[in-house]
Amino acid sequence: MTTNNNIEQIIEEGLCIGCGLCAGVFPNQVQMQVSPSGHLRPSERTPLNSQQNIHLQGFCPGVVQSGMPSDKVLNLENIDPTWGPIETIVRAHSSDAKIRHKAATGGGLTAISLYLLESRQVDGILQVAGGGLKAYFGHSQLSQTSDDVIKSSGSIYASTSPLENLLKILDTGITIALVAKPCDISAVRLLGKKDSRIDRQIKALLTPICGGFFPPFAMENFLKSVGADEDDVQSVSYRGEGCPGPTIIRFKNGETITKTYLDFWGTDSSQWYMPWRCRICPDGSGEAADIVSGDTWPNCEPTLEMMENDLGTNVVVGRTSRGTEIINGAIKANYLSLEGDAKSNDLDYWQPHLVKKKITADARYAGMRAAGQIGLSTLDLRTNDLKGRMNKGDYQQELEGTTRRIKIGKHSDDFSEESSQSN
Repeated sequence: MTTNNNIEQIIEEGLCIGCGLCAGVFPNQVQMQVSPSGHLRPSERTPLNSQQNIHLQGFCPGVVQSGMPSDKVLNLENIDPTWGPIETIVRAHSSDAKIRHKAATGGGLTAISLYLLESRQVDGILQVAGGGLKAYFGHSQLSQTSDDVIKSSGSIYASTSPLENLLKILDTGITIALVAKPCDISAVRLLGKKDSRIDRQIKALLTPICGGFFPPFAMENFLKSVGADEDDVQSVSYRGEGCPGPTIIRFKNGETITKTYLDFWGTDSSQWYMPWRCRICPDGSGEAADIVSGDTWPNCEPTLEMMENDLGTNVVVGRTSRGTEIINGAIKANYLSLEGDAKSNDLDYWQPHLVKKKITADARYAGMRAAGQIGLSTLDLRTNDLKGRMNKGDYQQELEGTTRRIKIGKHSDDFSEESSQSN
């Protein structure tokens, strides 16, 4: 990206994910706010200068997404061509039955967070909790008690800025573990190349396997479909209280509406709307994190039978020696219960959509550039190698399809037609 590109252009190209790190790095010039499209987006009070834009381009996930820096990889032979560095991979769940039930899947990240906090390896857990500038948004929360960690467990499929306050928290000198999306974790890893506090004070980077989140227009449509007015909503619980658990809408008058996971996402993910940046994401498996945890449903789609009987099992991946150390410690201390080993090709079975997105990433970014955009760049994600799994015809089809979608505006935050669900 050239030095004249700025926050406004990143947003216009549909590449801003709203992580909030730019507002944290440039607090006097950038603030997060709800944009006219309903997304959380950075707004420049005063434009960044050329040097600040260069700094921004080094970490912003709307410019670049990174895997694990090579100096963090214990053994280069453990880098799976598709899934990245894997030092250990197991199936596990929280040893606490209540947490296992309350969390989004099996409570893996919640259990690990509690282990780190209660063993005093960190002073707090920076995570996402429900609620924010809109009732169905999420917000960044520093949890320094076990109760706060547990209350904030579960997935938030909505606009959130988990990194907005990260640097303010580091300014206090405390140590933390960070739980955030893969793109957020990438941004923090990249910022760590310039800010030594990242490695010194963030003792673990944790992430869920991520397929994207609901854009505001889709959530508003869902609320309308169940007869709800956004202004009357008190809170939304997307998952939890089972695996995957129901979607529960709570109203200010005390009433609730409960829908199943399939009601929300649709069968075969038919209602899986998501922002453009999520659609072209090169890495939903969190290659830059120390630990990754995700669902273990075949084809990433729970059936009604699974929803009624599945107690919740996570795949838990340690990508660094630190990640492996934490996983083993959590198992030994009975925070995590081990169900068995797993293999990297199990991820192909559980998360096939992420395989396709990574293989097609290079073609899609070429399509963005063909449409006159800067496009996304990648580091340590092997996207140039993975494109070799496509034949020339498929590569060109992905390239041209991406260009066509941009030409009709599907990349825009304002795009909200039902056709936006097509890849």
